[in-house]
Amino acid sequence: MKPLVIDMQAFGPFAERQVIDFRELGSKTFFLIHGPTGSGKTSILDGICFALFGDSSEGERDGRQMRSHHADDDTLTEVRFDFALGADRYRVRRVPE
Repeated sequence: MKPLVIDMQAFGPFAERQVIDFRELGSKTFFLIHGPTGSGKTSILDGICFALFGDSSEGERDGRQMRSHHADDDTLTEVRFDFALGADRYRVRRVPE
């Protein structure tokens, strides 16, 4: 699986929409998710796992528990993940309860 784009809103520490475009890596096959404690590194992995499986990366939280407490009440919590398997492209979108 090759990640293409993850788009998260009101998810984890991210109150606003956050888009990570892995396509900017080009042909590179290795990358590092880096940042200070609390900057949302694990939330990126949580977003991918939530999109694919409906749970956090550690399997300890479900979607309802991953809503950002920084988000406005009327902001929808959602994750969209685009990825490739060989030549095929897929998009998964999840909105927790």
